[in-house]
Amino acid sequence: MTWTNVYESDFRLPEKVCVVAPGPRGKAHYDRIPEDYYLFAVSKAVLIPEIRPPDAWMMNHTHQDWFETATAQYRGTYIFGEGAMEEARSKLAGGENRFYYPSDYSDGVRDDDPGPLDTYIRRGTTVAGCAIQFCHLFGARKILLCGIDMSGDGYFDGTVNAEVKHGPTWSCVVRINSILRKMESEKGIRVATLSPTRLNVATVSLTQEQC
Repeated sequence: MTWTNVYESDFRLPEKVCVVAPGPRGKAHYDRIPEDYYLFAVSKAVLIPEIRPPDAWMMNHTHQDWFETATAQYRGTYIFGEGAMEEARSKLAGGENRFYYPSDYSDGVRDDDPGPLDTYIRRGTTVAGCAIQFCHLFGARKILLCGIDMSGDGYFDGTVNAEVKHGPTWSCVVRINSILRKMESEKGIRVATLSPTRLNVATVSLTQEQC
């Protein structure tokens, strides 16, 4: 069985999606994720025990030491970058719920101009930024974030990403912010966050309606 190019499929997302990343600032807010939001996990967030099983899981690389544990447990829809799909092919067969997006997509995002957002996921925004773009491209209109800290290198479980030192504010923040501005102004996409983030989005308080 093969993996399917998601751009050549009929895959669609519902209007409301929550993108969950593994940042530690999300921990206090998992119980606030609305039940009626499609759950879209990125990276190690697929292993968060306090959230319900994610509907979809996005990865751009598969060399992490926790990857095999995640694939052994996960039973939802896989949405991998082409490179991640190639890395995982020997361990993870294709199937109806296995999608990839090609690596020859359009140029990366510039700090001052994200470029066109209607065709492909644009590079330079980390897997969380790719997930936000993906949600926009495939039908989401209200995107809620949780655990997309964009600061430091820690994970929800107390471990640390030893491969990259992002610093107190990730360098991709300015690029993702430019995407968010364009999504809102040109497409009317609403993005908000449950947990603290360096991104320029509204924070949903305990007393507010969801996103």
